Amino acid sequence: MRLLDSVQESSIVVVLGDGGVGKTTVASALAMLAAARGRRVLAVTVDPSNRLKTAMGLTGRPGEEEPVDLGGLPVAETGGSLHAMVLDAATEMDRLVDRLLPTPEARRRITDNVFYRKAAATMAGTHEYMAMERLLEALESGRYDLVVLDTPPERHALDFLDAPARLDGLLSSDVFRLFVTASAGLGRIGLGALRWRSVILKGISKFAGEETFLAILDFVLAFQPLFEGFRQRAARVGSWFTGPDCSTLIVCRPGPQCAREVCSTLNALRGRGIEPAAVVANRVRFWPPSGSDARTARPVTASTLRKTLESNPALSLHDPATIERLAARTLDLAGSYRELAKEDRGHMESLAASTGPVALYEIPLLKGEVRDPATLALFAAVVEQAVSGDLA
Repeated sequence: MRLLDSVQESSIVVVLGDGGVGKTTVASALAMLAAARGRRVLAVTVDPSNRLKTAMGLTGRPGEEEPVDLGGLPVAETGGSLHAMVLDAATEMDRLVDRLLPTPEARRRITDNVFYRKAAATMAGTHEYMAMERLLEALESGRYDLVVLDTPPERHALDFLDAPARLDGLLSSDVFRLFVTASAGLGRIGLGALRWRSVILKGISKFAGEETFLAILDFVLAFQPLFEGFRQRAARVGSWFTGPDCSTLIVCRPGPQCAREVCSTLNALRGRGIEPAAVVANRVRFWPPSGSDARTARPVTASTLRKTLESNPALSLHDPATIERLAARTLDLAGSYRELAKEDRGHMESLAASTGPVALYEIPLLKGEVRDPATLALFAAVVEQAVSGDLA
């Protein structure tokens, strides 16, 4: 199955990749192409670099689902649409508390806690858990046919994919349930009445301090009514990631370690019950360069290049020696690029041998940067052409 067909038939597309390989731009382009084909698409990024904001021209607050112009791409008669948002842990935690706690008093017990804002900003896993909640909300809302998820750089992306199972495991564990049950009537006041209060706090103070411990205890107990809902939703998100309606893509850049790293990621995904849909190699250098026809391209000599430069009106005022140096320098640069393209071809051959049956696609290195929906649409057209075949 071709990549765009796989995307078209999915409800969620998860895009993985290291930083700097163009993962966010590829994810944005795929979201734009799916919308142009008539689907209602939401593009979500949990990448802290927020490149999606630039690519799609987002100007609103974090967590806001903003409409995105399709940049001139022809849209199917069924009329697709594209929205995008950048996730922020603090914003999502506020939304979650407002949505799930029934009374202002219950909400204030959490939001007034000194640990609340620190948890949103620094507690390990908070960003992943809040993103998981918002992702599930989008998937089950009925507002979208497809959610394209741009994950953090690869070393954190697997943590993101593991978050539902980790949360489900924690909230289902006997130890955690025992702690919550034993602490339910305790809190700050109850602890103060305990006979052994001083002994308990003396031991805890070695690690955190009394006030910190009490704040954390209050924080955990305030969330207690939500734990079962957390567990159930975590299980549903995990089912989405491993189900048939999810397509997982790996974006990479040709390099000496590319094949090894992609192979490691493929194995890691399969170990989690996820069969990757495709590997997309981005920014691949070709010779002749992208846009040239290798069948008709002729070798360029210094003489032919010099004549071409001499015939250019913009260079006609230069003396023959300057034209000669310019021609020689141009040939040197072309030779260097040709060698880099040769290296990329070798890396791509190694990558193809490592991916096995997983489809492999190549997107050429292009001039310029994606800076708004119009340039993103131009890049999306290149992506569409690159992934139109069954294999690279």
